[in-house]
Amino acid sequence: MFESLTTRILLGGLVLSCFTAGTGEAAKSKKNRLTPALEQSFTPEKLKEDFNVLRQALEGGHPGLYLYTSKDEFDRRFDQADKAFDRPMTLREFYLEVAPLVEKVYCGHTYFDLSPKLLKSLQKETALFPLPLIFLNKKAYVDHAKLDVPLGSQITAINGMPMGEILAKLLPYVRSDGYNATLKYRQMAEEFALHYFLFFGQKEKFQIDYLPFGSEKESSKSIKSVPAGKLEKTLSERHSTIGKLKKYKLSHVEKGIQLLSMNSFDFGLNKKGRQKYKTFLRDNFETLEEDEVEHIVLDLRQNDGGYVGNDAQLFSYFAQAPFRDVKSADTKTLTIPVKEHLARNQFPKMLEKMLAKDFEKSDTGRFVMLQEKNRAWKPRKTAFDGHVYVLIGGWTHSGGVVLCSFLLNNDNVTFIGEETGGGHANFTAGNMVLYDLPNTRCQIEVPLIRYESYRGEKTFPKGSGIRPDHNVAQSQKDLIENVDTVMKFALELARGRVPPEDGRDK
Repeated sequence: MFESLTTRILLGGLVLSCFTAGTGEAAKSKKNRLTPALEQSFTPEKLKEDFNVLRQALEGGHPGLYLYTSKDEFDRRFDQADKAFDRPMTLREFYLEVAPLVEKVYCGHTYFDLSPKLLKSLQKETALFPLPLIFLNKKAYVDHAKLDVPLGSQITAINGMPMGEILAKLLPYVRSDGYNATLKYRQMAEEFALHYFLFFGQKEKFQIDYLPFGSEKESSKSIKSVPAGKLEKTLSERHSTIGKLKKYKLSHVEKGIQLLSMNSFDFGLNKKGRQKYKTFLRDNFETLEEDEVEHIVLDLRQNDGGYVGNDAQLFSYFAQAPFRDVKSADTKTLTIPVKEHLARNQFPKMLEKMLAKDFEKSDTGRFVMLQEKNRAWKPRKTAFDGHVYVLIGGWTHSGGVVLCSFLLNNDNVTFIGEETGGGHANFTAGNMVLYDLPNTRCQIEVPLIRYESYRGEKTFPKGSGIRPDHNVAQSQKDLIENVDTVMKFALELARGRVPPEDGRDK
């Protein structure tokens, strides 16, 4: 779990915070030796030095720092945080102070983490909240069939605190893209144990209040914390887990209907991976007409992005008019700020050379992408002209939501599910740079390029993701019975039937 969550995608793919089952609550006895790592104290001078590096990295490099929070508000928050460092703080206190501030960037590609070395050491001997959770309509449900609390039970309180109050305290530590919360709740399902530990401290036991499915009477049970390794295994056995997903797959559903599962655009930059993807698209779209396919269900609910251009390549098989990779792109600077604090394996000279080659200074003072660097595309001869049902959700982010923005331009597309985790209009990604703060060794990753997406004639509120034409969410009953409510709704539409009311926005 730790390894997978600390792996970063170069261009635009969503990465979960490295805070999942890996840091967390240490049990007593010999495991207590790990707790001091988070309780290490730092002088005001060292705290201010770290915070100043973080501030310079954001103010000097982040191209969308003021997209959703004004400069005046950020200046106020930065100054307020700086004053908080007038006293010594522990590493844990520093994280709790800084993380909510970074969250106010409202950028799904901006990460603030504990040091990888600390995370690696903590993952070995920590004990955490033991229940895998899933959030449906902002409520927490047990997502495992073989634990002390029954599958699908709604968790109403932990240690006497209502779940709503707990989430209100923890969600500011989870990033979003704009103001919407769908991505936050997806991440919280993966990261709840750690965030609970960091905020509330060490707990050996948890008093769980829950409401079993079909019951109006709450039950209560005391459960013990579990080692991080065991929790990792438990999380991999979630009831809702489908198994290992292929990055892309085309499946026959029934005559006239095909399912295209596009779970990632992370195919790497090597020639072999790119060619395999190109061949997959070419061969399959050539057969759609002869197979008399009239409807494609395009599942993007797990697509958190990947490498730039893979989204556009797929859209060329749906496009109805010429288009480019992005509507526009710009950057604040061609010079990486505070580069002396970059983490290892960063290549600032190469990156600055690339930026200088691709961008030129505009009248606004920012640097805009040269038109010749923004690739032009035409619709394929085999472009699909039947109806497309696009399944979206909180994990739809970065390149996944860029593809959605392309599809908004088509008149044959219906969106189903929940609001995308990625913003509908602007997002910052591309050429991310990673910093090591000099004293706490916390890390901040900052994207350097701001992209504007094509989004057709549809309009959405500022800070929102792409909102579906049919808002459909899984119900508690469907969770327990392993029914894919969103897919079921889409297939009923494709069959020309009136979909069931369950889960539909009324």
